Amino acid sequence: MDLTTLIENTPGGAHGLVPQHGLSLLLEARHTTVLFDMGQDGTFIRNAENLGLDLSKVDVGVLSHGHYDHGGGLAAFLEYNTHAPVYLKAGADEAPYARDPSRYRYIGLEREMLTANAHRLIWISTDTVISPSLMLITEIQTTKPLPAGNNTLLIRKDGRYEPDPFLHELFLVIEEEDGISIISGCGHSGILNMVYTARDRYPGRPVKAVVGGFHLTDRDTPSDMVHSIGKTLKSAGCRRVITGHCTGTRAKEILREELGDRFSALCTGYRTEI
Repeated sequence: MDLTTLIENTPGGAHGLVPQHGLSLLLEARHTTVLFDMGQDGTFIRNAENLGLDLSKVDVGVLSHGHYDHGGGLAAFLEYNTHAPVYLKAGADEAPYARDPSRYRYIGLEREMLTANAHRLIWISTDTVISPSLMLITEIQTTKPLPAGNNTLLIRKDGRYEPDPFLHELFLVIEEEDGISIISGCGHSGILNMVYTARDRYPGRPVKAVVGGFHLTDRDTPSDMVHSIGKTLKSAGCRRVITGHCTGTRAKEILREELGDRFSALCTGYRTEI
């Protein structure tokens, strides 16, 4: 599998690439090209062009959950690529908010845009194969703790703000001859829950890589929790751990300490073969 990071919070040094708070990954595996998340706007498209990548040839799009920093660029992608379906989990069109010190801030998708592009969107509520050996996992176990940073993330229902249970989140598993790769947008459901769910779905298959955001924000996540997650990812046999976006700077340092050369940090323009 080939991975290219089209959008991530941090610059990567490549000329002409623009970083942005958000995530967009281009994945090429099993003769299928997948765009996984789309950042806040069309910046990921311009970055792809600067990298010599043609997103009009993407076969399928995936939106990991209903937040603007992952799906704000959906309309731009649907205009640029006229054929690829985009998969979302049921509930990604709900009303998510972040609780700031002085206000509630809407962080969801544009509903008018979703309605206007309904013919291109595939809403799922069960585990779904999108291409041979590529599966979207929607039913995520909750045996491990959820990220502490979820505490300020809410859903507005009937005029009230309630804790977001993140039932609108999914993740992608890519199965290859030498194992599986787990692709997460933010890991609001807990990255360990995703790993253990994937291992249950693919018993006996080694985990080649865990990629994406883990929502281990420095402000909210105790260091001992990050140490524990790093140790668990290592003991679970994860050969590579590649993270960024909502994984904080201190959290990345701790994961590098625990995982050594298994660890890599995402940045805009980061490319690797897995």
